Amino acid sequence: MAPEIQPCRRCADTGWILELVDGRKQARPCDCRAAAIRRQKLEAAGIPERYSNDTIENFNDLGRPALQRAKQAAREFADLYPVVEHGLLFVGPSGRGKTHLACAVLGDLILRKGVSGLYADFSDLLLKIQTSFRPDADFSKESLLTPYAETELLVLDELGASKPHPWVLDVLYNLLNTRYNRKKITIATSNYEDEPDLASGERDRLEDRLNYRLRSRLYEMCQMVPLRGEDYRKQILGAQARSQF
Repeated sequence: MAPEIQPCRRCADTGWILELVDGRKQARPCDCRAAAIRRQKLEAAGIPERYSNDTIENFNDLGRPALQRAKQAAREFADLYPVVEHGLLFVGPSGRGKTHLACAVLGDLILRKGVSGLYADFSDLLLKIQTSFRPDADFSKESLLTPYAETELLVLDELGASKPHPWVLDVLYNLLNTRYNRKKITIATSNYEDEPDLASGERDRLEDRLNYRLRSRLYEMCQMVPLRGEDYRKQILGAQARSQF
């Protein structure tokens, strides 16, 4: 059973504190009000439940230099934000922790700095874009994309996971271009790189999965952060699963 949440002793959960200022009663916001607003922002961000407890600190770098550098890049970005010029593009084979770090940065900035942000799975977003063009769609392309275009920080996960029609990529380009022109920061992840990691079995480049225009725009929007090393799911989680038998 989850522990019972105790009411705030300072404001009795009203969110406001009454105090005398120059002989007059005035209301000021309680600290718990800001904390509650940030928790609401975190819930509204759409971070998948699997990654909801991920933090930068609990990212397991396995003692690998490339993963340590990626973790450090995430920490430095979160500490410097909003005084940053570019987002982050985490790239590398599956199971290296790209989504962990992307979601951890988003959650960290929401809770520590009150940032507003959204998480979007690339394939899911593409499907929604395609659906918005159907005559019987319950929503328009504009109503779908506006929140992603306007949010302060966007996490776009698994770029290139599926190859959409060119016109869908045009819509996605317009979304990223809008964010670029408005100086809004985007964090992205992808299994695909500019040069395929043949050891992982990948043959396509990121540009092959998207297109030249999208890849070029990402160059301008994001700092690339490669993740190398063993597959965490296979090496650590697999070992944990086997130890239970």
